[in-house]
Parts: sequence; C-alpha cells; structure tokens
Amino acid sequence: MGESIYDQNRELQRKLDQFLKQARANEKKQELYETFGFEIIGANTPKQLRDLLLSQIISRFQLLDVVLCLVDHHKDAERLFFDHDEEARLLLENKLLILDTLKDVEIIHTLVSHPLLGVEALKRYPWMIANLKTRNQIKSAAFLPLLRSDRITGALMMLSHDPHRYQEGVGTLFLQKLSAMTAVAVENCLNQQRLKEISYQDVLTQAYNRRYFDLRFKDEIARCIRWDDDLICMFLDVDYFKKINDTYGHQIGDLVLRRMVSLIKEQVRSCDIVARYGGEEFVVALPSTSLQAAHEIAERLRQAICSTTMNFMNKQFTVSVSIGMASLRNMLTAQQHDVDFICSAMLDSADKALYEAKEGGRNQVAVYADRIS
Repeated sequence: MGESIYDQNRELQRKLDQFLKQARANEKKQELYETFGFEIIGANTPKQLRDLLLSQIISRFQLLDVVLCLVDHHKDAERLFFDHDEEARLLLENKLLILDTLKDVEIIHTLVSHPLLGVEALKRYPWMIANLKTRNQIKSAAFLPLLRSDRITGALMMLSHDPHRYQEGVGTLFLQKLSAMTAVAVENCLNQQRLKEISYQDVLTQAYNRRYFDLRFKDEIARCIRWDDDLICMFLDVDYFKKINDTYGHQIGDLVLRRMVSLIKEQVRSCDIVARYGGEEFVVALPSTSLQAAHEIAERLRQAICSTTMNFMNKQFTVSVSIGMASLRNMLTAQQHDVDFICSAMLDSADKALYEAKEGGRNQVAVYADRIS
C-alpha cells in the first residue's frame, strides 16, 4: 500500500511539473507577444512598422513566412507603406497585399472577423499565399483579422512549416491580442503619417512644399546613384505671372497656381515629386527617368499648359511656362558622389536652365548640359 501511495505521489508530482513547465512557457509566450505588440504600436513610421510586421516578426516568432493584407479605405496604404521605395516594393510585394474597396469587394467580404488556425486558414484564403516563394513549405497557418470599430481593416497571416504549430481549436488568446494590437498599430501609424504629410504640403496648391522636396530629393539622388539610375530635376516658372496678378488680381493668380499643379500632376507619374518651390516657381523630381524621356514629358506639359484656357470668375486667358532641366548623370564625376553637393548642383543647374529658357523668349524647355567639374 505504501508503494502505491508513493507511485501516486510521483505521478502527481510529474503532472504538477508539467503544469508548471507549461505555465512558464505560456508566461514567456505572453511576454514575447506583448513586447512585440508594444513595439508595433510604438512604430513611428510606416517603414518601421512594415519592417516589424513583415520581417522581424518571422525571426521573433520563428515563422516560415508572414503576409499582411490591408483594406485600403483611404486609397493611400501602398504609397504610405512604400513611400516610392521601389526596392522594398519588389522585395515585399507578395507579403503586403493591398485590397481596393471597389475592385476587391468580393475578396474583402470573405474576410472573417475571428481567428482561423491550421489548414482551414490555408484552404479558405489560398490567394494570400499564392505568390510566396515559401508556399510549398507551408504546413499550418494562423489567420488573424484586423478589426477597428467592428470594421475589417485587413488580416495578418502567420505561416509555419510545422503542421502542429497552429491547430484548429487550440487556444488563441495570445494571437487575438496580437491581432488587436496590430490593427491599432496600423491605423495609428498611417494616421500619423497622413498628418505628417499635411505639414509637408503647400497650403495654397496642395503640392509638396520646399522642405519636403529637399528631404525627398536627397533620398532619391542617393537611391539613383546606388542603382545607377538617372534622375531629372525640372524647374517650371509661370511666364509673366506678375502681369496676371496685376491684371486679374491675386485671387485669380492663386487659382492659376492651383491649376498649374493639377496640369503638372496629370503629366507625371505618381512616384514623381511635385513641389512648389516659391512664388510661381515649381520643381519636379523624376526618378529613374532618362533625359530624353524627361524632355518629352516637359514638352507635353508645356503644350498642355499653353493650350489650356483659364476660366476664372468670367475671365478667360491663357498662360505659358518656361522649363529648365538638369540630369543626375551629367552631375556625376568619378570623384564626386557627395549627395549634398549633387543636390545643390542639380538645383542650381536646373535653375540656370530655367533662366536660359526665359531669356530665350519663354514658353520653352531648356536643358543644362554642362558637366560639373
């Protein structure tokens, strides 16, 4: 009988040790999830959040891969997350899926509001992993919906090569917390970036302001040098703008400047940077663009502006612009790759070309061709 009691005590001790071991494991797991959750909520930029959710999460949670899917209610998620970073876009295009609220409405309606674990998540949402290089190694998944105010804003799919990692019916408390914190992090981070961009806009024209252009222009120069791409800096100045103000008044002059921005944006790409540089002068940066292609764009823009009839407050008139351009390739020498120097040189060269266009009779395009010594 004594031996029986002893065996029972040993079995109880073994079970207690297992419970304690599991409790400690759960405690560590909870700490891991909460630490990561606070990190993503504290992300200051979409780029930082993108790195946490699409790269660091894989090593932190020992995943095979991950996919973040976002419903683009504001039509700006892709731009905010990639910020014209083509290198990151190519690297992560299959891991960050942006759903359009009109084109992808049927897909959006399939997103459930509760977590799905195991092979069920893979069967229900095969399109989320269709273009992953790791798709053939995936054995289990956790589908975590992102919810804000009872509205689906996206989903996070965590993928594992272990068929037992995520199983249907297994507790999802940690994952639900991560899901909620991810939804908050995405919303807060993108809203902060939207507010930040408002401070980068020219109040009158809604083009970017000079401060933002100077920051972005240096980044684009560095990127184009790294990738051996060309980049064009284009200055545009409204011809005889003072005469427009004197003849029609400053209010109409302001409306002309707004129309200028609209016409410029119609002729350039979404990845190009359009900014008001001062007064009636605008600057456009065209990354990964040859001088010949930029010259064609400038000519189309010049013709579009001078052929457009301005019709404001029963006043009808036409305006023209002078355009000066400079090419990054013409700024580079074997000795000079300093970004600050090149930035100043390109702006100065494009401004000199603009002066040539105005001195040559206005309503024309001039290119600065001299190489920096």
